[in-house]
Amino acid sequence: MRENFTAEEWSMLIQAPMQAVMGICLADRVDPVSFLQEVRSGVALVSEETRRTDLVGDLAPALLSGIAELDAADPLGGEQLLLKKQFELLGLIQTFKTSKEGRDYAIAHLQKVAVILDTKVTGVQASELKQWLISLATKVAEAYREGGIMGIGSSRISDKENDMLNKMSAVLGL
Repeated sequence: MRENFTAEEWSMLIQAPMQAVMGICLADRVDPVSFLQEVRSGVALVSEETRRTDLVGDLAPALLSGIAELDAADPLGGEQLLLKKQFELLGLIQTFKTSKEGRDYAIAHLQKVAVILDTKVTGVQASELKQWLISLATKVAEAYREGGIMGIGSSRISDKENDMLNKMSAVLGL
């Protein structure tokens, strides 16, 4: 599958899962501890996804295999690698002046991914990867309950996260 894409396009696809994570993490204004927990959950979910063997199609598994290859080439492993990825994502987030700017960046990235997919692979392959990205973003949104007091009245996916998921779905053409 990788041969269907230029190096730049493949890099855009490889970055897409973390862009989806970032978009969801920046959807809500939450306290710093909750924000960091959501970032940690998102990075861990992407890492867990690289070990999945039940994905349909061949593009999503190839993409996850590419991410796993990059992880394997890193001298760090396990928790250290996860921490490194968290700090890289936080470093990217810090480059934005506002959370809206970060959300817009994530949406723009996913829009570029949609264009790449729509021009380089079959409709079925593109749809499978797009649906997987939304599924990943949904898992990140569900990973940490928000709102309420001490968990009472909280929700799995906040309204703002739901809005972000809808925007992501729209730019991906789902």
